[in-house]
Amino acid sequence: MDIHKGHSPLVLLEVILTRVNCAFTVDVEGFAESHVQSVRIDDAYLDHAVMDREIEANMQVTLDLLQGHGIRGTFFFLGRIARTSPQIVRRTADAGHEIGCHSLNHLRITGQSRDDFRRDLKSAKSALEDASGAQVIGFRAPDFSIGAGNLWAFDELLEAGFRYDSSVVPTTIHDVYGMTNVPETVFKLPNGLVEFPMPVTRVLGSRIPVGGGGYFRLFPLSWTIRAFSSRNAKSQPATFYIHPYEIGPVAPNLPGLSLARRFRHYVRLKDGANRIKPFLNALTFGSMADVLVSHGFLASISPNTEVR
Repeated sequence: MDIHKGHSPLVLLEVILTRVNCAFTVDVEGFAESHVQSVRIDDAYLDHAVMDREIEANMQVTLDLLQGHGIRGTFFFLGRIARTSPQIVRRTADAGHEIGCHSLNHLRITGQSRDDFRRDLKSAKSALEDASGAQVIGFRAPDFSIGAGNLWAFDELLEAGFRYDSSVVPTTIHDVYGMTNVPETVFKLPNGLVEFPMPVTRVLGSRIPVGGGGYFRLFPLSWTIRAFSSRNAKSQPATFYIHPYEIGPVAPNLPGLSLARRFRHYVRLKDGANRIKPFLNALTFGSMADVLVSHGFLASISPNTEVR
């Protein structure tokens, strides 16, 4: 599949006939930005210009990697990146990838008021659509921070014009995110919004996340491939996520981290590009919209049509 063709009728037909099961997604933010609510980070590392140079370098490697494998993915960008470095967003959309929203400033929804979330969501979506020239229909919360205490976020997403969300992790083992009593595969919420949850695997009766990020770096590669291959064999949708700094070469050495956090944030970080290649070769990937359309959860693909 040629990712540079965008969403032409022939590509749409190919997506539907091949029943794409695995979505390749990238959460686009700076390395320091992604950890700012977990640890104290010096302001110098959070300077937008500094982070955007990092993001641009890592995104180039990521885009080249996907082009080489013929993969179209979904890139969940922060709205503030669309404001400070709109060329990164536009370059990604021009390469044929779907643009999604990852909030405005990578602040967890937990702790935000509904009014604040509504304002930030509107600003982020508008900035991303202006930068990309494409409709933005998918959302992923920073740190997967939609849970039992802020279910109103789903209604705000629908009101803002989103058609699907990917913020739910069906697990209880994490201290920041996780929801109970939710399906482990794609489902529709009561308001009609489509939810594409992160994949989990069962270990001794517990649901263990296996969708990417730190889990991809920590777990054996064969284990992750097996988990996704199992979903593929059952024609069940599954989504993988990664960050540009887990593929590209640039990640700042943040001072003041405990040994445990340093291990968690840096383990296998420099080997990301090589580590991910066997994973990409083992499975067939598309964008999140590709997967949802091919499985009948969305009626049509529209994210890369021009905004009028």
